[in-house]
Amino acid sequence: GVIGIVAALTIPGLITKYKRLSAETKLKKFYSVINQSLQMSIAEYGDIEFTASTSGTDTNAAEVEEFFKKYITKYLAGLIQNEKESDYIYNVTFLDGSGFKGYKAGAVLYIFYRLNMNTPSSTTTNMDGKNEFLFTYDGTNKRIMPFGYNSKIKDSKASCYQTGNAQRHQCAGLIMHNGWKIPDDYPWIR
Repeated sequence: GVIGIVAALTIPGLITKYKRLSAETKLKKFYSVINQSLQMSIAEYGDIEFTASTSGTDTNAAEVEEFFKKYITKYLAGLIQNEKESDYIYNVTFLDGSGFKGYKAGAVLYIFYRLNMNTPSSTTTNMDGKNEFLFTYDGTNKRIMPFGYNSKIKDSKASCYQTGNAQRHQCAGLIMHNGWKIPDDYPWIR
């Protein structure tokens, strides 16, 4: 009975700690790997520009695919399980089951990093702060950055801690601000 009580008290804490450590590790690894790919592209091609000929989001899969294949996935060959595109979203799955979706809105490139690509998403842009995190391409610094990386911590926290998951744009930015550690009061990974 005592062992059962001790187990009931400790196991949930261990599971939470594991989930948080796994999320932190994957986010940091994704940030590192994708930016290393960009740096290899810069070394090969020189300056990289993401420009889009269309202002909408429904006919640009070819532009997004071209950007990723030329500047990113070319350098991820040993890490990618598969890559595919839909009407306007370019998907890449890594060997560890995580991955990202590339999406363009106007001339802005968004990257939705998912800790688990097999977990269904309620929408194509579901930044829940639990499985999906928003990144964007910073053309000035030539880096893929967490959305909100240039915001104040309190603003990133206000965005991330919203109850509506479609509005949690800055969760990855908040975690980056915190040294790639999930804050103690983070409500979404428990």
